[in-house]
Amino acid sequence: MPIVSIEKFHSVSFDYLILGGGTCGLALASRLSEDENLVVGVIEAGGVPADIPEITVPGFMGRIIGDPTYDWAFLSVPQAHAKGRTVLQPRGKGLGGTSIINFMGLFRPSRAEYDALEGLGNKGWNWENLLGYMKKGENTFPSRLSPEDAKIYAANPKEKYHGVDGPLQKSLPLNIPPQNKFFFDAVEALGVPRNESHGDGSNVGSTTCFTSVDPRSAQRSSAFTAYFLPIQNRPNLLVLTNAQVTKVILLEGSPQGEQTAIGVEFVHGGKQNVIKGVKKDVVVSAGAFQTPHLLELSGIGDRSVLAKHGIETLIHLPGVGENLHEHPSVATTVEIDSKYETMDIMGDPNALELHTELYKQRKGLLSSIASMGFSFLSRRHLNLAGDAVSFKSLHEPTDSTLCRGLNKQYSLQKEWFAGEEVSQAEIIYQNGYHRRVSGIPTPGKRYASFVHVVMHPLSRGSVHLSSADPLVPPAINPNYLAHPTDLKILEKAVEFSARIATTGSFGESVKGRVVPDQEILDDPDKLREWIRESIATTYHPLGTAAMLPKEDGGVVDSELRVYGTRNLRVADVSILPMQLSCHIQSAAYAIAEKAADILRIGGGN
Repeated sequence: MPIVSIEKFHSVSFDYLILGGGTCGLALASRLSEDENLVVGVIEAGGVPADIPEITVPGFMGRIIGDPTYDWAFLSVPQAHAKGRTVLQPRGKGLGGTSIINFMGLFRPSRAEYDALEGLGNKGWNWENLLGYMKKGENTFPSRLSPEDAKIYAANPKEKYHGVDGPLQKSLPLNIPPQNKFFFDAVEALGVPRNESHGDGSNVGSTTCFTSVDPRSAQRSSAFTAYFLPIQNRPNLLVLTNAQVTKVILLEGSPQGEQTAIGVEFVHGGKQNVIKGVKKDVVVSAGAFQTPHLLELSGIGDRSVLAKHGIETLIHLPGVGENLHEHPSVATTVEIDSKYETMDIMGDPNALELHTELYKQRKGLLSSIASMGFSFLSRRHLNLAGDAVSFKSLHEPTDSTLCRGLNKQYSLQKEWFAGEEVSQAEIIYQNGYHRRVSGIPTPGKRYASFVHVVMHPLSRGSVHLSSADPLVPPAINPNYLAHPTDLKILEKAVEFSARIATTGSFGESVKGRVVPDQEILDDPDKLREWIRESIATTYHPLGTAAMLPKEDGGVVDSELRVYGTRNLRVADVSILPMQLSCHIQSAAYAIAEKAADILRIGGGN
């Protein structure tokens, strides 16, 4: 039954109503509806993703970004510390959300980072607990690599850390190019060891990543294919697509003066609609940008922000929309020997035809993502002394609770930076010319690219209303490079990859620099200016509905309940109060899995 008409959706009384059918929303809906006594509704602004190569084929990763059918394609506000540029902020649109447009890497943070969630005041949110939920959601296929190749390509995971009976299909790449070995060798020669068992709570080092790819079909595994399609005939789950929620309807009436979420307003087919009578909980799963936007539209947030747009404040929560974290990144490219096969050959119709045929056999470049070699660097690898960077807050919120929460975050970041167990930067090796790099690749030439990422930025941004009109996108301000430490880490990471390009077999394969040129690399001032001109998203925004004590600027408690409400919850990565030293897809699924248990064990309200 799941995808239903507007008339059918109006005719049903829901126990749980989930706002957003993305990565977390679909996974949560699937788990809650396992109880046939519950009726679960999902409202999704987008539609049903088509079965098209741009979505399903791993080698075409990134091609769907910017397509308005599947990507909200938000733009940031002009970035004050990045030459006033507006920066694209992709977010998935449609059932499956960002899991239908992401780059399919599956990673985990360090044990210390998940344990820090509990240390910040969230009982039960720790490494051991979340490891169980990460495993619950995944079905890991055995590696096809020989023991020798597993060492060469840093891909020898410990089975006990990876799930085997969950819905999301997880596998190592089907096709690993020899350049990845050169990359790992060069990085190791520069002091960063291979990390063969990445995913066990220690992520410093280099690894071949797991991917959300089903090796049986060589196709993307997403929340849509993994959590939704197998249950699409479940009678107690109803999904309404192409419907954008504009407000949560709250009613005051509990003895404690808390607000109760009883329904929502939404737009469908250009018409306003109202659903009321939710029996248990309303769950917002709209993501790091749209969750705080919806909360503010509903009268939950900082009263000064709401007042600017004429919205009555029902619950004053200054943390809503604040604390935006993103992994800032820049990409560089070198030309390599044309004897190596890279994604650049897809510009040749004959090569594309060949690899299209190989793909039918689950072989060739299209069977795997173009970025599968990753190196996670500690402070020492970046050659940064513990006292070489500042952890002084340059972002002073006017609200005292936000200041207290930020100072606790900075204290943890300083501790992690001083040690060597938590990575501070990431270098991604991409087999080909990176689409974000300026310029145009020359036909017939082969390229290698590096994406440099700050794992724990000190800069904090925000997401707030830009208009009282609920269909106008929010003002997204990642505040890239507002803190000079972020710029310094990126500078050191770019210098590190420049050394990779002159080391060992990788260095021997390099024919010349492309972006940036050597003159920029040789001049620190020019390099910093180039970084400001090139800064971009890594597609990992979080933190805007932080799970923290209210006195620390929190928006939700450890049971994901919005402060001041009885039954309004948030279940998406916006709850994570601090950035993780990994790509966050696995975290999103873990949050959904844990949220389902929180609701089931607690019984809702």
